Amino acid sequence: MLKDTQARFDAGAAAWADYNQRPLGHIRREVTWHNLSGYLPSATNLGRAPRVLDAGSGSGELALRLAMHGCRVWLLDNAPAMLDQARKAAEPLPDEVRALLTLCPMAAADAPQAFAPGFFDLVTCHTLIEYLPDPPATLRALTGLIADGGVLSVSFVNHHAEILRQVWSQGDPAGALACLEDGSFCATLFDLPGVAYTAEEVSNWLADLGLTVTDTRGIRAFADYVPRERLDDPDFIGALLRLELAAASRAPYKMLARYMHLIAQKR
Repeated sequence: MLKDTQARFDAGAAAWADYNQRPLGHIRREVTWHNLSGYLPSATNLGRAPRVLDAGSGSGELALRLAMHGCRVWLLDNAPAMLDQARKAAEPLPDEVRALLTLCPMAAADAPQAFAPGFFDLVTCHTLIEYLPDPPATLRALTGLIADGGVLSVSFVNHHAEILRQVWSQGDPAGALACLEDGSFCATLFDLPGVAYTAEEVSNWLADLGLTVTDTRGIRAFADYVPRERLDDPDFIGALLRLELAAASRAPYKMLARYMHLIAQKR
């Protein structure tokens, strides 16, 4: 990760943690967990606690949830302020849950320097690759850390949805045209340029790495397009979340979701 990118993630760490507690962040978290939960490794089958690497862990919402389900989780992030947010979020947890968490201040691409090949049963890499200079190289580094039969979970900004969002939500047809041509967009929370990808692009990268995509899902097919004032209504949010969960695995809605979510297994 470039130093400027790291600095922007550091500067936006508190805002990111706050966003994850608000309606759009809540829906993103819940749909992500819904998509992933059926693929979690089993402690019974392994004879030990599953080992999980959360690459680009951010403020730790997913990692803490995995630990509460009995996984040993390594939170890997190159932005120290993000790990600080994760540390704060873990403070109220029971001691036995906090003991399952290890904070690792490093870039995802450098993970092979710290872990043995095949060490992890599950690697998650969520909303990270769109900000990396060489996503396939980072995915290759992470794949080498997955045990045979293990799982890689990747989510990223969806190219198709970003074009629609820039017109419908941002009122920016020029930005939508730029994204249509090269996938470029700006993450407003971090004031950070990124590249949105299609499920086909990322699936092809994973196939080249010896991974089989077993599930393609969407995250937030509708929430980004509703009037913002409706997001203050808890009853509306509850109904919207139920809709999002139902649509996450259904075409064509999943292919137009804000984020694509691929689950892949290492052959």
